[in-house]
Amino acid sequence: MKQRITAGIIALQGDFAAHQQALSRAGARVQLIRHPERLRTVDAAVIPGGESTTMTLLGYENGLWQALKERALAGMPVMGTCAGIIMLARKLAGETAPVRPLGLLDITVARNAYGSQVHSFEDEVQVKLGSTPVTVPGVFIRAPAITRVGEPTRVLGIWRDEPVMVQKGRVLGLTFHPELTANSYVIEYFLSLAE
Repeated sequence: MKQRITAGIIALQGDFAAHQQALSRAGARVQLIRHPERLRTVDAAVIPGGESTTMTLLGYENGLWQALKERALAGMPVMGTCAGIIMLARKLAGETAPVRPLGLLDITVARNAYGSQVHSFEDEVQVKLGSTPVTVPGVFIRAPAITRVGEPTRVLGIWRDEPVMVQKGRVLGLTFHPELTANSYVIEYFLSLAE
């Protein structure tokens, strides 16, 4: 890394501690973000896994989601994992829950597509960030599924022929948890978007 990146983790609710450790291991400075003004102090932001309904309510109430969307549209890298990709999606499949996604990725996502907590699993994911595909471990916990990908969103990772990692500009969405493994490939790629 040419410079030390400051990464902010949206810490309203959910799995932000594991992201904090993974980003620190990859060489980033880390800040927990709960209020919109703190976004001015970071180079990149992560929306962790958690409960997207709760995240929606808390983040819109204090203006955090609006501020994050503005920064992302201005070019700041943003990565969403699990519930984070739900918040980044344009549309949710068959949803009645009060989740208001930001529409930063032209995708449709189905929440809890693989079942409840007991149906969580770990498996290999094929990721292609350069010219050669790489296999990385993927942890899927009450994971959503990407049911539609629109242009110019690109599929970067697949599991059993299903898209599980997508990117549009500097916005990256994953249905799995890269922060829960020792493999830092995806985290380092995300940080490289801020260089």
